[in-house]
Amino acid sequence: MTTLDDFFAAHYAVEFLRRHNISDYWEETQAEDIVGKLSPRQVNYLVTIDRYGPCSLQTIMHYTGLSSSAASAAVDKMVRLGIAERNRNPANRREIQVCLTTAVQEQMRQIDARFRRRVAAILSDCTPEEQATINRSAAILRRKFTYPAHPAREA
Repeated sequence: MTTLDDFFAAHYAVEFLRRHNISDYWEETQAEDIVGKLSPRQVNYLVTIDRYGPCSLQTIMHYTGLSSSAASAAVDKMVRLGIAERNRNPANRREIQVCLTTAVQEQMRQIDARFRRRVAAILSDCTPEEQATINRSAAILRRKFTYPAHPAREA
């Protein structure tokens, strides 16, 4: 088996860029919008809800590593701030689903677009061969690391 040092170094670099991107957005918009008033950790919770929402509290716990009480408190705060909503699951009336408000979903799109622009700028000087290699490698990684949308469906 080959060493995975390059993979882990690349993962670290991309994750650092992602976190830096969220942090930059947070610093620049802190006085202007509700997302800017959240800590970078709380913004990461928004990223989870955005990615898997509408989702149950169990899904949030699964992907954030929060305990039940911590996840519930985080969601309560987001609901009080008007950035998330709790709704009954139409398929299971006993289950509550959490989703982001439309305005916050748009802000998450802005954060994502900004990240994509940064990555594109960094990779803009790649040769066509390098671009093809990156795309092939990324497709393999996506296939290997894709998680189901909801942990209950992992069986």
